[in-house]
Amino acid sequence: MKNDNRRRMTTNHKNQGSFVLKGIAASPGIAISKVFLLRGEAVKIDTTQVESSELEAEVQKFNNAIQKAKNELRALQNRVAQRIGQESAKIFDVHQLLLEDSIIIEETLDAIKKENKSAGHAFYDTMQKYQNTLDESSVEYFQGRISDLKDVKRRVIRHIQGDRTDYLSKLEGSAVIVARDLTPSDTVMLDKRKVLGFATDLGGRFSHVAIMARSMEVPAVAGLRRLSSLVQEGDRLIIDGNAGKVIIHPDEKTLTQYRRLQEKYYEVEQRLSIIRDLPCITLDGKEIELSANLEFSDEVESAKSHGANGIGLYRSDYIYLAKKDLPTEEEQFEEYSKIVKEFPNDPVIIRTMDLGGDKHPQSILIPPEENPFLGWRAVRISLEREDIFNVQLRAILRASVFGNVKILIPMISSLQEILECKTALEKAKSELREEDIPFNPDIDVGVMIEVPSAALLADKIAREVDFLSIGTNDLVQYLLAVDRGNERIAYLYKHLHPAVLRMIKDIIIAGHQQGVWVGMCGEMASDPLATLILVGLDLDEFSVSPFYLPEIKKIIRSVDHSEAERIAERVLEFETACEVEKFMTRIMRKNFKDLII
Repeated sequence: MKNDNRRRMTTNHKNQGSFVLKGIAASPGIAISKVFLLRGEAVKIDTTQVESSELEAEVQKFNNAIQKAKNELRALQNRVAQRIGQESAKIFDVHQLLLEDSIIIEETLDAIKKENKSAGHAFYDTMQKYQNTLDESSVEYFQGRISDLKDVKRRVIRHIQGDRTDYLSKLEGSAVIVARDLTPSDTVMLDKRKVLGFATDLGGRFSHVAIMARSMEVPAVAGLRRLSSLVQEGDRLIIDGNAGKVIIHPDEKTLTQYRRLQEKYYEVEQRLSIIRDLPCITLDGKEIELSANLEFSDEVESAKSHGANGIGLYRSDYIYLAKKDLPTEEEQFEEYSKIVKEFPNDPVIIRTMDLGGDKHPQSILIPPEENPFLGWRAVRISLEREDIFNVQLRAILRASVFGNVKILIPMISSLQEILECKTALEKAKSELREEDIPFNPDIDVGVMIEVPSAALLADKIAREVDFLSIGTNDLVQYLLAVDRGNERIAYLYKHLHPAVLRMIKDIIIAGHQQGVWVGMCGEMASDPLATLILVGLDLDEFSVSPFYLPEIKKIIRSVDHSEAERIAERVLEFETACEVEKFMTRIMRKNFKDLII
């Protein structure tokens, strides 16, 4: 039976019935507190036409406001760098670019001079035009960029009007922050000690609130659509950043359940911290690599503190998404080197750009497509835009001198694509040799197995590469024909589906027969219910979000490999995902009572 968990009980505010809203899991954890509702100050614009004699003054007012906004942003960047980290401070780079955008400035000045608009009116209309364009897009990344435009628009107009209102000073005690959207300036101005979590109507995994929440290590849920219109200041709210949902007006039973869950999380974290530096090895001595997935270089500390033995997946996409222009070779080299230097003796696997789908950078024109996840994305872009691919490969190769760097190619669907990628890599190596720039000539190259055709050709593909990494997020949706972003059919998206398990088994066998190791970097690797199965299927490496590292290590260290093999053999006999889930839940509850299952 399908359940719509967006409507559990009444949404009548007067009756205050408990109900659930489902959004996008942006940062893990659980928060229970009163709501601090951040509505934001509505921008008031005087639309009265300006006399011709006053136009020059309006131009000057606009230019002064732009300069003040730039100065203010620099101060904010310094504040973020000191409080959260240099990488988090880079989110303001986009704002500086908007303030320097010649088209925006020219259109605003034209509106002042030719249409007799005030500085505030002209700038508001110009920015609103671009905001409306993004509003019409369903692409998650574009939705995340709306907050950039809003922030810059509000900042400049505030300086034009001479307004210095700080509505964020109203936050007194601890609270969860609820807002239609949160701009970077909003999150910076909030007192970190008082913020227990974030919940926003807009945004997604790439929105600034998500990035900030992860940096602050507080739970966050984005994309809740109408939350800010359903709650009031002081309402009780539960934020479940793991499940990507919020519970409004929770009843006593739900509160008790989540408080116990919070306590258990804390207890588990304390116990798991003891094994942080212990080897990831089964009871009968089989060693398994346990690495971290990273989206941003400022997550390195979290990976290290949770016991990662290297980086199993560094998603290089954000380097492209965070900038208006293409990142230079030097910028990429610095970013990659920073991570590699933190893990000089451990593997650092850098995935080449996986753009397209729901990730559209401003610097690469990706036309609208009927099925973007089946379209021009990832390696298909890399091979067509050889210039961009070459710059990235050169940067990765240069960073390889600082440690054990490996290159991972995403979205491979044919052997020909691998051969073309290897040719591109050899070209980049040849260029660096000619320029006398050092790099590791024997750098390992692997591919992501996330397309069924690649899974079926895994034995052939394994002959051409040094390792395979199973990307279950896409593999599951392609194999089961289920859009993982479609709430209506979300119940069909099951990584414990017998067909998925059988395919994973075949991929691992194919890789081992060709003498290459096989890892997994999809969300399935983070699922405790899947851990014993994957150990039993002889998976060599788990790469998971830092938050899950201790839990997965605990499970691996508590089982004989031979017992895990028996469990894997048993589940492969099942016919439905439900049977697998029930069987594994029983095993985990029996053997791992100290973990949250």
